[in-house]
Amino acid sequence: MLIAVIDSRTGPLALASTLGPLVRGVVEGMIGTAVIVSPEADHDTVSIADSSGCRVLAEPQWADGFARAVTNAPGLGILVLEAGLMVGPDFWPLLADTLPILGNRPAATLPANGGGLLARMGLGARVSRESALLLPPSWARKISQAKEDPFRVRFGKECVPLRSTPTRVRL
Repeated sequence: MLIAVIDSRTGPLALASTLGPLVRGVVEGMIGTAVIVSPEADHDTVSIADSSGCRVLAEPQWADGFARAVTNAPGLGILVLEAGLMVGPDFWPLLADTLPILGNRPAATLPANGGGLLARMGLGARVSRESALLLPPSWARKISQAKEDPFRVRFGKECVPLRSTPTRVRL
């Protein structure tokens, strides 16, 4: 199972919109747990997390929170999302088909803002925050040990495109 790690700096309404579509991933046995990384554990974020069965990590810096969330994390990999990004219904079947053949390579959806595949897949390219990012455990550990933001890492051509486009909810 995957662990979803959600960057919740955009607020509780954006967080709630991101968690909704993850329910299907839980039902289909793809998501085991979700960890919300927030600058502070405010009442709204904690309430949403409790009602969704998620953990909250209060950490002022996203990279530090990501590192804490993935340290010793079990599972097949880490699904990294920014609050306000909703994966579509086509994402889960696509992921189920693609996961067994990814090996130790990261994968990402197309950006919600329509940036296109070439915008993020060029040499040295970073994955957009408008994309859902899937990291195998070894990549997640390497990024967390360096205390880097996973969306600032240059994956280059190693990143496998997932032909699914999430939706950005602007609140």
